[in-house]
Amino acid sequence: MASALAGIRVIDISTSASGAWCSRMLSGFGADVVMLEGPAGHPMRHEAPLDSSGESIPGAYFLAGKRSAVFDLHADGAAGRLLALSEQSPVVVSSLRQHEWEALGLQPSQLGQGNAVVVHITPYGMTGERAALPGNELTVAALSGWAALNGESARAPLRPVAHQVAMCTGTLAAATVVGAVIERERSGGRGQEIDIAELDAMVSAGSPNVLRGQYTGRSTPRRDGVDITTGPVPVADGHFALTISRAHFWRDAMNVLGLDDLAEDPRWETSWYRQAHREEYAGRVSDAMRQWSKADLFEELAARRVVAGPVLTMDELSTNPHLAERGFWTELDGVTQPGAPFKLSATPWVLPSRPRPNAATRDPAG
Repeated sequence: MASALAGIRVIDISTSASGAWCSRMLSGFGADVVMLEGPAGHPMRHEAPLDSSGESIPGAYFLAGKRSAVFDLHADGAAGRLLALSEQSPVVVSSLRQHEWEALGLQPSQLGQGNAVVVHITPYGMTGERAALPGNELTVAALSGWAALNGESARAPLRPVAHQVAMCTGTLAAATVVGAVIERERSGGRGQEIDIAELDAMVSAGSPNVLRGQYTGRSTPRRDGVDITTGPVPVADGHFALTISRAHFWRDAMNVLGLDDLAEDPRWETSWYRQAHREEYAGRVSDAMRQWSKADLFEELAARRVVAGPVLTMDELSTNPHLAERGFWTELDGVTQPGAPFKLSATPWVLPSRPRPNAATRDPAG
């Protein structure tokens, strides 16, 4: 079956994880993505951890499904070559900031003779007082308020792990590109520029907390501690998350845990009362949960339709029966890795190929 973006060529000149994930998503939709890498290769090729052959594990995942070619943007004649290449590609993914475009002697509006969709994915956007400054996952998490929301109040704010900022921003960028490509086709070839800041993406992801602050005049605090009402708590072989927002969740969960008095006491039927008086029961419930394994507790609660879930480790994810039954995992060169993050019935996700270890011999026009 044809893929959704079959026939669309994308040039990726970005050097960030956010840009790499954007073009990885577009590749999955069937676009022909060509990475133009500097002489040292894309920075993600050098990111730890490395496999036994010395190849970057996150790099192999983020750069999969794309063709690649060495292209030095700072070499003599590079601007003209990029313009020529863009005439064959309706989409260009870039992480260059405005002053970097100017240093090349180019304006993004020139790409594709003005008809390309150019998506700028930068830490702070193409405009604003921070536009020219470098940034990374840590600084974006700090500036966006993400760090202020996560973790416990008595400890330092958390930082994202596993490229959360990049994947959030790259996914948003890919979706926006698809919208711009539809408009380009509808308008007979009109291009446009898309300005996506990692900072904007992460502030948007926390919008409910921003709105809460505006309406209440108070910032959303980080947690004072962890109990069954605020997060996963310990069980016999790990941690477990239990949702008790509704009366029947509470009643059935307490019965499973052998806390019949809590299950039947009408005081605990309302969520606001449980929240206000959680110190009266949280310790007892946590102690009861410690007697259970993750799997056994989940099985008992799931049978009663109580919303709950064990905290799975990365190793446990790969053998999770639900993900296996959905065909989520895919094999690539003998390595099991996440497959399609969504399922399209008519235009399925394209399974990726591993990036070439060395891009030096590739012709960007090929």
